Amino acid sequence: MDRRIPDTDGLRAHCTINKVQPNFTKTMKRILFTILVAIAAIQSWGQTKLTPQQQTQILDKIEKSSSAMTSMQCGFTQTKRMKLLKKEMTSKGVMYFKKDNKLRWQYTSPYDYIFVLNGSKVRIKSAKTTKNIDVQKNKMFRQITDIILNSITGGGLKKTSDFQVEMYKADKAYLAKLYPKKKELKQIYQTIEIHFNPTLTMVDSVIMMEKTGDSTVVRLTGVKLNVPINEKMFSTN
Repeated sequence: MDRRIPDTDGLRAHCTINKVQPNFTKTMKRILFTILVAIAAIQSWGQTKLTPQQQTQILDKIEKSSSAMTSMQCGFTQTKRMKLLKKEMTSKGVMYFKKDNKLRWQYTSPYDYIFVLNGSKVRIKSAKTTKNIDVQKNKMFRQITDIILNSITGGGLKKTSDFQVEMYKADKAYLAKLYPKKKELKQIYQTIEIHFNPTLTMVDSVIMMEKTGDSTVVRLTGVKLNVPINEKMFSTN
């Protein structure tokens, strides 16, 4: 994956789906890196690793909260830091999530770009192109969508086979550190951190560190849980 492309041209530089399979795979990796949900970046110092028994108890609580979440909507500001370019790139948008497996991640500034997931169908739309994808027919994209949904809700951490999960306590909150197991994911990520609010009712942040040293932080604003969302927001037609 080419990490040296500036983001000044919007998601066209990150997420254009190419016809050549190697480029397609690289694009899928970038899509995951840019759409995962977070509210605020939390630094990693002052963390205490949980015992296996404590981890099981916390993950049970997280699973329970995740199961109770039916929908989420919010605004977001995304900041991507690229080590090679020594610069930050900021974009803004809105996010809608609804059970089961429905997600709309829409950039509104400085470019227009929409990623919609509905079950096994994905639609990616930019100012110039539209691409429809069947997740079930692409192993890499299937892994991507699983990680996206788990990162948003915090669910699935007990059952994941893609990552080794370690739970930590930081002040009054908890975080899960995910270390990739599979070859495809090891080529992209060093770690993914999912931070939870103190009551374990929702994800506070997702911090992704690539092997290149690049990172992305997405800050959510105006988060609303379990509110009605029009099904048209998740249309892939």
